Amino acid sequence: MPSLQTTITRLMVRLPGGILQRLAGGAPPVTGGRTLDPALQLIAANAARKGGALTDSPGTVRESTNRGMKMLSGAPRPLAAVERLLLDVGEEGVPARLYRPRAVASPAPLLLFFHQGGFVIGTLDWCDAFCSLLADEAGCLVLSVDYRLAPEHPFPAATEDALSAWRWVQEHGARLGADPARVVVGGESAGGNLAAVLCQEVRGGPGNGPLLQLLIYPWLEGSPRAPSRKIHAESWPLGAAMMDWFIKHALASPDHQDHAWLNPLHAPDLAGLPPALIFTAGFDPLCDEGSDYAVRLRAAGVVSSYRCFDSLSHSFTALGAVPACQRAQLEIARTLARELDGPRS
Repeated sequence: MPSLQTTITRLMVRLPGGILQRLAGGAPPVTGGRTLDPALQLIAANAARKGGALTDSPGTVRESTNRGMKMLSGAPRPLAAVERLLLDVGEEGVPARLYRPRAVASPAPLLLFFHQGGFVIGTLDWCDAFCSLLADEAGCLVLSVDYRLAPEHPFPAATEDALSAWRWVQEHGARLGADPARVVVGGESAGGNLAAVLCQEVRGGPGNGPLLQLLIYPWLEGSPRAPSRKIHAESWPLGAAMMDWFIKHALASPDHQDHAWLNPLHAPDLAGLPPALIFTAGFDPLCDEGSDYAVRLRAAGVVSSYRCFDSLSHSFTALGAVPACQRAQLEIARTLARELDGPRS
């Protein structure tokens, strides 16, 4: 049962826009003709009043962000089953969560999904409601992977886990009721990086490659080059300071910042990659990376669609309590459903 604070927070973000703006302290930010959603404006203002915690240990930041995400998450969709799995890869295996919709074809398409968190924070719970929505709306199995986090397991541990999860699905997916020829790879932010890198690494390999890549505000370059990194350097919940904090804790060596796996946007050859659905947020330092990747994919002959939710911030797929974020999540899920239903041109 939600706590009183969680209940109040979820009710507050549904207040009329004018009231939310007054509570936040005035007119919402406007950048490049884009206006921040009033509910996100209020959440950002409250976070600014509390101050940052980037001097804290990763463990402390994990605890505080987990609490915040829990308050702002949406309600999971009812499904036929949600199963905990341990993928038998590596020394200890990789935990995962399987979402099985109530009405699904057999064998079914499967979405292999990687959560956000800068390779340092984030859990399967952050994307729990969103994964249930994707499964329910798209009629597909969703396998959400709890890859290893830094600094306990620095780069490239997360990427290695993502590639291991892909191989596991290819070998064992049929046991889950999945169609090995219809596996979609997707993720948010750092998870979007994992999905993009995975598609590049398995391209041209044995067996079936990914049917589609679903990239949601993906982190696609290790060093800040895109203009949106500067324009939204002070944005909530992701800004320049948070990006630097992620890099500091995620990498065992500063030299890794230029590694190809942290820079899939700048891969020299993108030909032969699976079709891409790319979604970004207007108030996000990573906005331009997703947009630029869509342009480069199209130039390489890869079918790609791009959609920016202009009024939203980073992490909107974890903020289902906010009506505008909830609508964006539904649009993404229904776009995926259409792609899995019919042929792409």
